[in-house]
Amino acid sequence: MAQSIILELQSLATSRQNDITDLLRKALLVASKLHLDDFKNWINSELHGYRQNDIPEYRKISSELKVKNPYHGLQPFVLGNQKLADLICNIEIRDAIESLENLLRQNSRDNNFLSVPLSHSQQASLMELQGDFVQLPVVRIIGRNQVAAIIDAVRTRILEWALQLEEEGIIGNGLTFSESEKYKALESASINIHNFQGVLGDISNSTMDLNLTQTITKNDFDSLANTLKSNSVEDSDIEKLYSALLEDPEPTQSGKFGTKVSAWIGTMISKASSGSWDIGIGAASSLLATAISKYYGL
Repeated sequence: MAQSIILELQSLATSRQNDITDLLRKALLVASKLHLDDFKNWINSELHGYRQNDIPEYRKISSELKVKNPYHGLQPFVLGNQKLADLICNIEIRDAIESLENLLRQNSRDNNFLSVPLSHSQQASLMELQGDFVQLPVVRIIGRNQVAAIIDAVRTRILEWALQLEEEGIIGNGLTFSESEKYKALESASINIHNFQGVLGDISNSTMDLNLTQTITKNDFDSLANTLKSNSVEDSDIEKLYSALLEDPEPTQSGKFGTKVSAWIGTMISKASSGSWDIGIGAASSLLATAISKYYGL
């Protein structure tokens, strides 16, 4: 049996000496082969930078304003308007993670701080606030440790993800995964990125969860069927789910369904993958697992 890429990910993620970009590329390979689209999007954002998407909490940091005094070096610049201070000092770090690593490498280890540029309009406004005094350039200062913490957060998240995959029995053979492993990955709630909190921030699909809570009643199949119909599930597939629900024992844990229901979900995800059900794979897995859990009252 070839070395598992999941175990290789775990090994690479445990040391800061290993390149974070290489780690992310290997994680992208895994996410692609397991059809975990949400993970692919997150990894691609880390590799290429966050452009229009919302960014995780660990990439939101605070800075300090300083003026560059030619005689006394950097001096504090105090803003009396707290809203303006928050607007300028709270920063979203959207750069690709390789740029952050290069930034840390290029700056001297003796320098514990980094400068984050202000826009021309921000710079002009802050210099005007200095009034009749000699107008000095203003800079935003962040700690090197804040940038390093972003890289560590990504490394930790990949390690936790790889450990969760192994716990679910998804380790692969070299660079390949069996069909059962792919199904487990899509079905599992514990490795769904919507459940990631802390390191990634709470990015759960609260709108979907709220809507399903309001529309699906425990043990009321009609409410479940109506929700599935509104998401383009065909009547014939809904009838098959009804039969599966009757045959399977009632689960006690969300996402841990009986064999018949699990097989039905697998069939639906295959339809999403092939394009015969007009919904993305990641959305399909999340929708079905959440909807059926609400039906069971979980």
